Amino acid sequence: MLIPEKLNTLIRILLVNSLEQAPNMTILSLARKAGITSAMTKRLVLRLEKSGYVSIRRGVKVIDPIKLIRAWGYCYSIREIENSQFKAAERPQYIMMKLVNRARPIGLPYAFTLFSATEHISPYVAPSGTYLYILKQDLKNWQNICQQENIIPAEREGNVTFFLVDEEYFEGVWDVRGVKTVSLPQLYADLFSFGVRGEEAAEEIMKIIRPRFKNV
Repeated sequence: MLIPEKLNTLIRILLVNSLEQAPNMTILSLARKAGITSAMTKRLVLRLEKSGYVSIRRGVKVIDPIKLIRAWGYCYSIREIENSQFKAAERPQYIMMKLVNRARPIGLPYAFTLFSATEHISPYVAPSGTYLYILKQDLKNWQNICQQENIIPAEREGNVTFFLVDEEYFEGVWDVRGVKTVSLPQLYADLFSFGVRGEEAAEEIMKIIRPRFKNV
């Protein structure tokens, strides 16, 4: 990552808060949600203010959400996140629903990202793989699910990728017709940083994001 992980967390929270048009957060409430100290939160927020991304006069307010999302896309990298790779024989759309149907009854958190998410939000590129965030501590549960579904571990690159993350990556998760995807700001950053056709898909997602910020 080109910026500290805690700054990534704060940006994610602020963008989701702005997207949902929720009240401005105080430094204290932002710190609690991010799981970091108020002192560190204030230092990082002051960096964002100095760069012109936020105002802290009456709570922390994102001044130009689109500008901040685009900047975040340049500084973020989904490719640097620890992941676990598997191989599946079926089409990605079928694998996605297999995983959803296994996770739902036991309340296992997940959030599809990259082209697995755009498939449900705004189809642009047919997914050639399956990509989702899971909690690090749940990896064993997902390994068991994969074993039951004949999705086998891959020695190198597979076509099913589990990104191993902490809870803050699930901020603002969407429920799209019973399928959970990452928040729109997170999806934009993921796609843009992924490269290949991700940048083009990110601009399609931006067409959905922009109208939602029109009243911010």
